[in-house]
Amino acid sequence: MASSLLLNFLGSLPAMHFSHPEALIGTVLLPVLLSTGLLLKYWRQVKDQQIILGFLFFAVTMGLFTQYWGITGLHLLTGGFVIWPLLVLILGDRLPWPLAYPLTFIGTLIPDLYGAGMAADWSGGWFFGVGGAGFRDALFLVPLEALIAAVVLNRFGIFMRKRGYFNRRTNVESGVFPHGIDRRTNPKGETRDERQ
Repeated sequence: MASSLLLNFLGSLPAMHFSHPEALIGTVLLPVLLSTGLLLKYWRQVKDQQIILGFLFFAVTMGLFTQYWGITGLHLLTGGFVIWPLLVLILGDRLPWPLAYPLTFIGTLIPDLYGAGMAADWSGGWFFGVGGAGFRDALFLVPLEALIAAVVLNRFGIFMRKRGYFNRRTNVESGVFPHGIDRRTNPKGETRDERQ
């Protein structure tokens, strides 16, 4: 079944995209090239790559389970539009803000391909176009909107971190821990008087 869905998709690509140049540029060439370039440039700067991949898996899964076919086409909840800008806000320099674009694009593309493949299976082989609306399609617009939100929230995060919010370092006053032992910085459990 999966191989027939893939063959249906690959067979319809030339007729679908090459006959409509705006669909070819808007949802195939431009987002794929931009996503590939941004991933290659910024992926090594991500501090917690496994966590980011987990959130990407969550965004794809959310899109797969919330999609439905309506009268105007495939509808899905693009979780990447919410997830990546918020992670840029919270993580700061641990997740570069330009990665919001490719991660949102991947999180939208996979459910879109799956939904179109399922429609092809339901309809007996007629494959709905993935990204057929070109520059008006969600594959083009949602990653741009997520990127804009990530830029705004990145600037807001920098502003708030200067004022002490979203800071990973904490100021610990004495007398906060039981018996005066801070086990985070002192695994032996010595009190401050015993260390001196």
